[in-house]
Amino acid sequence: MRKYTVTEYERQDYDDYRNNITVDEVISNLKRINRGYIGDYDFTGEEDDFKRYKLHTSIYKAIELLEQYKSTEK
Repeated sequence: MRKYTVTEYERQDYDDYRNNITVDEVISNLKRINRGYIGDYDFTGEEDDFKRYKLHTSIYKAIELLEQYKSTEK
């Protein structure tokens, strides 16, 4: 026998998350996106490789800026 729980989200859950997301959650999500959802780059000089590099660099920079912001936030 198998038992499992199914979680279903309503529109209000989405709105609540958007309105209450913390800086820590944003940083965590950006790190997850960077590791798992964007292809890697290899400095091949090809257009797609450079696009992936730009996305990775943007995410790294956003994480860096948010961590700086978090350290000054009180």
